[in-house]
Amino acid sequence: MNFYVVLALLSALCMASSGIIARYSGLGAAELTFYRLFVGAFCLALLLLARGQLRVLKHKPDWHVWLNGGLLASFMLCFLQAIQTISLANAIMLVYLAPPLTSLAAHWLFHEKLNFASSLCIVFAMLGFAMLQQFQLDLALTPAQLPGFGYGLLSLLAYSAFLLLNRKPDPAQSLYQRTFYQLAIGALCVLPFWQDAALPASADLPWILLAGIFPGFLAILWALTALQHLPTRVYGTLAYIEPAAVILAGWLLFQENLSLLQVSGVVLILACGIAQTLFARPTEKA
Repeated sequence: MNFYVVLALLSALCMASSGIIARYSGLGAAELTFYRLFVGAFCLALLLLARGQLRVLKHKPDWHVWLNGGLLASFMLCFLQAIQTISLANAIMLVYLAPPLTSLAAHWLFHEKLNFASSLCIVFAMLGFAMLQQFQLDLALTPAQLPGFGYGLLSLLAYSAFLLLNRKPDPAQSLYQRTFYQLAIGALCVLPFWQDAALPASADLPWILLAGIFPGFLAILWALTALQHLPTRVYGTLAYIEPAAVILAGWLLFQENLSLLQVSGVVLILACGIAQTLFARPTEKA
């Protein structure tokens, strides 16, 4: 299980790199999301070609894969729409209700029983996440903010459904095939939302490649791999490493202030992730 814990952590760190790439590149939200998914699919195809396994892509994806590709794009786009009218803290707080929601759903759907210790880890990880946000949750929404709140809820539901559907995939569909088609289908779903689409400038190519390789190809491939082998509650707790990494990156790279409360939140999330993996029974099967 330790190997898959490492993959989940690496996936979270790669996911966190999308914010850094977005800030440095200046690319638009839909444009960056499209390249993240499209280049990610292209990188995976190159990997399969190098390994002589390109034939696995000949098998047509089933409806689960098509749905997951749409959910992947919906999760990203709805979040970007949400932050247009509500605060970033509120939008992120909504989206990161997905890991505990997914753990609760897996408790009933997949019989992944939540005991007291694992439930406590989830609660404290959520507390650590709230500390990262410095408890800045504004519940007094104006009518103009309601659409943004709705998009935030849609992003939460899409993310939760994406995690659940990838937790128990069709064994007839290989991991590489599912990952490739989810990335490719997600890119196609984003394309209609990219207004004034044009070929990228040469100066943008390094950022496009970075977006496709790290938060695209590696993050999604490692996430889907880890999801197949880790209990949902473990993966969900480890997912909180992503916002912790974003906060630390802002401090290290952009000289953003990092309060004692936020540092405590990072430590609490790390402790919960370690504890959750220790509490998971070694004999548990995916």
